[in-house]
Amino acid sequence: MEMEDYVKNINEGDQVAFEIVFNLSHKKVYAYFKKKTASTELADELTQLAFIKLWRFRHTLALQHSLHTQLFRIAKTTLLDHFKKVAIEERNLRSFYQETVSNEVALSSAYETNQQLVTILDHLPPIRKKVFVLSRIEGYTYSEIGEQLSISPRTVEKHISLALKQLGGYSGAAIIICLVHQLS
Repeated sequence: MEMEDYVKNINEGDQVAFEIVFNLSHKKVYAYFKKKTASTELADELTQLAFIKLWRFRHTLALQHSLHTQLFRIAKTTLLDHFKKVAIEERNLRSFYQETVSNEVALSSAYETNQQLVTILDHLPPIRKKVFVLSRIEGYTYSEIGEQLSISPRTVEKHISLALKQLGGYSGAAIIICLVHQLS
């Protein structure tokens, strides 16, 4: 029986014909995958997949085409599917890595900025620091701060003015305060 005579038998579900084709073609299909991937393990896996697909889709085999041509078409699509899968996995891994690194950099930067702000604000007297934090970082109005601290809005304004003058002597203080306000 010629190789091409097996198309009809496999198409009809003849397992013996499939096993014969497997035994006759296995080495050629394996060699194809080995050449394309340079990996014995991957060539083994892809060879198995190609023959699984041949059996699974046996009902679609065309009687007018050679079994060899159809088997290698299946092998080629199996290889392409594998490369697509690998490319998607690599792209997803790269994306995850970049996102993770970006998040870590942002968190580190935010932490450093907060630490710088704490250091700068520690130079203010306690009440002035509290007024400044409530106003510039937490966003309270002068009236709300005055009510919370039992001082007049005018006194709050004076503390803010003095804090800004005192902080003006620290390079980058305004930028750090703006950054922290945006982060919160």
